[in-house]
Amino acid sequence: MRNRLQILALAIAMTALSAHAQTTTPDKNLLNHLDFGVTAGTSGIGFDLAMPVTDWARVRTGFSYVPKVEVPMTFGIQVGDDPSTSSKKFNDLSTYLSHITGNQVKDEVEMNGRPTFWNWNVMVDVFPLKNNRHWHVTAGFFLGPSRVAEAYNKTESMASLMAVDIFNNMYDRVISSPVLNDEDYFYENNVIQVLNDIQLLHDLGVIKAKNFPAQLKDFYLDPDKNVIKTAYQDIAKYGRMGMGLGVYKRDITDEEGNIIHKKGERYIMEPDDNSMVRADMKVNAFKPYVGIGYDGRLTKHDDRLKIGFDAGVMFWGGTPSLTTHDGTDLINDVEGIGGKVGDYVDTIEKFKVFPLLNLRISYRLF
Repeated sequence: MRNRLQILALAIAMTALSAHAQTTTPDKNLLNHLDFGVTAGTSGIGFDLAMPVTDWARVRTGFSYVPKVEVPMTFGIQVGDDPSTSSKKFNDLSTYLSHITGNQVKDEVEMNGRPTFWNWNVMVDVFPLKNNRHWHVTAGFFLGPSRVAEAYNKTESMASLMAVDIFNNMYDRVISSPVLNDEDYFYENNVIQVLNDIQLLHDLGVIKAKNFPAQLKDFYLDPDKNVIKTAYQDIAKYGRMGMGLGVYKRDITDEEGNIIHKKGERYIMEPDDNSMVRADMKVNAFKPYVGIGYDGRLTKHDDRLKIGFDAGVMFWGGTPSLTTHDGTDLINDVEGIGGKVGDYVDTIEKFKVFPLLNLRISYRLF
């Protein structure tokens, strides 16, 4: 008798559970509809797909990118290590620079900065209020390239950058020449070497002989004082050219631990082998996200069309790096950067996380 009662009780319980499941399952909305959304905000413009996984949670996945809006900026060209004498030195050299490039050379380099920010994302929305399914808290992640912005020189600045490259090459030839490093150079009277040195001066525009190099007779090669040695000494006083961008905030070492730039030394950015300058802003490729949001009907007469927002923070790995083509991090390695460039660098340095505020309009596909 007891066994029969237990079997009857079990049958009644199973029937009750079955009835409860039949009445509650439709309310849970488990994987039974799909929303397509369009998003716009600080993460860019994009789209996503959303589907419920319980009656209190849903999963979203999508893609977003920031349009490449260009922001202009300017780097001043510096001659030598002392910025206070740079302007006068540049004016003195302007004739040489125009001669060697065939173009009017400016004392600044124009650059464009632009975002390169795009990401795939996966989000889980949890609706904690049982009687209000509009508000939700969200956790998830963004995944995209580590480079999120770049800056590069304008085409109009190519002549100035080329002039900087050519002059630095000639400057290196001047300071390494035996004219300045060998006291017996002119006493030995090596005609071929002297001719090469005069050729360099001609390339610099110091010498403008019409029938060069036939007019060597115009140059008196006194071992102690002559036009070649004097010109080389004058050029050596200028120093190299580049874009002065503050000073090093710490000692910079090479791979073997040797100091290559001391703290407090001025950082002067020089063009690369292609006579160009650029910088890349980088963060982590994997960027966690937490935030809150709201969804509601866009119109009173259509439950399928909704509007909402998301607000939160993207964790992109602490302070971003802003690295130039020569490997210098303007945020972590350099300080005291002036002008608008310095303002941009200071702003980037403050954003340890990236704030997100996105608007979302969605439509229920089924």
